[in-house]
Amino acid sequence: MTDDILNFPSFTIRLESFCQPEKMPLIQSGAWAIWNKKLIILGGRIEGFHGLNQLQNVFGQNKVNKSIWAVDLETFDSQELKLDPESKKWEQLFSSNMQFEQDENILYIVGGYGAKSSKDKRSDDTFDSLIAFDLDKLLVAIDQNSDPSKAVLINTCDPHLKVTGGELLKIDDLFYLSFGQCFDGVYDPGKTGLYTGAIRTFRIKKNKIELVQEIKDSQLHRRDLNVVKIHQAKKTILAGLGGVFDKNGNGYSHPVYLDPSGKSPSIQMDDLKQVTNHYNCAKASIYDSASDTCITVLMGGIGQNQFHQETNTWENGDRGAKIPFVKSITQLIYSKGKMYQHIQTPPSEPEMPDFLGANAIFIPDPKWVSQDFFIDYGKLTEKETIIGLFYGGIQSQKPTSSTIYPTKVNDQIYRVILEKNESQYFSQLTKIQTP
Repeated sequence: MTDDILNFPSFTIRLESFCQPEKMPLIQSGAWAIWNKKLIILGGRIEGFHGLNQLQNVFGQNKVNKSIWAVDLETFDSQELKLDPESKKWEQLFSSNMQFEQDENILYIVGGYGAKSSKDKRSDDTFDSLIAFDLDKLLVAIDQNSDPSKAVLINTCDPHLKVTGGELLKIDDLFYLSFGQCFDGVYDPGKTGLYTGAIRTFRIKKNKIELVQEIKDSQLHRRDLNVVKIHQAKKTILAGLGGVFDKNGNGYSHPVYLDPSGKSPSIQMDDLKQVTNHYNCAKASIYDSASDTCITVLMGGIGQNQFHQETNTWENGDRGAKIPFVKSITQLIYSKGKMYQHIQTPPSEPEMPDFLGANAIFIPDPKWVSQDFFIDYGKLTEKETIIGLFYGGIQSQKPTSSTIYPTKVNDQIYRVILEKNESQYFSQLTKIQTP
């Protein structure tokens, strides 16, 4: 790569079906970590999209993952540690859309939407708790099928943690609890949760939460989005990409940034209009130190606009339905303080093999990883490289799900392949025609 973001060769991302293990947890919207070549999964749901029809037992507790899983990333054998469903100390883990962050061998989990009591048949509460696990000890507990309590480092509550559908990130010693909402009571499609409209920063001292700052802004009124770190040579910033819902029931299209390096951090909105992939999805972060460029690859999920290959056009929604499942793969390219986008469009470039990606997981191959699970572009010397694996998430048959076309949890593992394109430059790829 050269120093100019719009003047270096591009690449494409594609998914190839790899395997379908017989015993593998099928989970979406869970918390997860990667440690000692194991994928560790807690919480989440074992069904597809929760649905909008109250007759469908929306957010039923019988469809919650109540085990801790360890998946060997070489053999894909799985170990299951079942948790006591009656135990109050594990209630938070029987929830979905928790915020979580891995820092070396520690996994921090905040909030989530679950049930107040083990007797409740449907999720009806947003948790205000934080639990942190020592991953080495947790793997021992899973391997020995023993009580995981010894792996718990912190278990505390604070009203500022009462969030679901946001994201948790850590820079230096500060945690950033970003975006999300508080949803109390059973789910009803006509009911709206209380959006935090904030990024809350805190430290953990003596197993207690010390709130440092709450940054409020109208552009933070988002949930179920992708919040990522943007690496630059001199600093790391946070970016909120997409999210739902605005006052018209649409997704948010302009990225927003928080630069934590200043004395008074403030929110900045980009003038770029993100076309699709607005909902939380599998994402790969790639950093090129030679050009100080950071690329976030969003794989599938749900978006405001869907692409129709047969007519080479974009449609806003799906025949009147808003924010459908999409097959698009979007590359968001950050360089010199500005974001660019490239959406891979067939037939010249690959899209997702199906309506996949919502609440799914990208597992980077450790051979190519630098800090914070970023793929180091400088290590990718071949034309094609398997940069990681794609796991879990929601799979839909159609852009809009229904009782006729139900959704499920994706049951395949895919290889994620980066292919360099030396003949085409990003400057030729960032002009997009949309509705």
